[in-house]
Amino acid sequence: MCRIVIFLFIIFSSLSFAQKVIVNDAEERIDGVLCKGMETVIQLESNMIEKGWNKFLKEYGKVDSKKGNIFFMESADIADVSSTPVKVYSRITATNIGIRVFWAIELGSEFVTTGNKKLAADKLLHDFGVKMYIQYINDQIEDAEKALQNTVKNQERKIKDGSNLEKKIVNNKEDKINLENKLKENASDLINLLQAQQQNVLDQKAAKEDVEKMKKAVENVKAKLSKVE
Repeated sequence: MCRIVIFLFIIFSSLSFAQKVIVNDAEERIDGVLCKGMETVIQLESNMIEKGWNKFLKEYGKVDSKKGNIFFMESADIADVSSTPVKVYSRITATNIGIRVFWAIELGSEFVTTGNKKLAADKLLHDFGVKMYIQYINDQIEDAEKALQNTVKNQERKIKDGSNLEKKIVNNKEDKINLENKLKENASDLINLLQAQQQNVLDQKAAKEDVEKMKKAVENVKAKLSKVE
């Protein structure tokens, strides 16, 4: 019950969850290179963001190196930004307001900082942030549905327990009635047995008297033998 209350608190507290992904221009020094690019802050767990970002980058080619929170791609095919391969510098940093995702795209000897290429790079970073929030919410929905299934199963168990208890109560009442009837029958049987026992005592006495009479009769018959001459 306590786990359900805690889970409901998490679910209801997240009903007000509403995040807008904002992309800003930014600079970051990575491996000695001053990179000009863009950043966004995502208010989710860092492990989730790093895993998602690594997967995102791999859609555009091989991630040549990943040192902790730093990602580098020597040759990335990002068609929305450029028709030719580009370099990607990226870093993920934890801040007091969330997880900061920075990336810079180098085309030739210049970083993409203006024009349609810049807008395309902004959009890709923005869409990544949106995707992360959607994934997070979908995970919550999945957890909520699992919790719902568990509570439904628990309800079904309680209903079944209630049905079983009702059956046991009915059976108990029937057993009580049967037992009371048996006790009545037992009492009646006892009376009959006591009466039969009393009658048996009388019958035994009468039988004994009959035996004595027959013994005398036999002796009288035998006595006749002695009178024969």
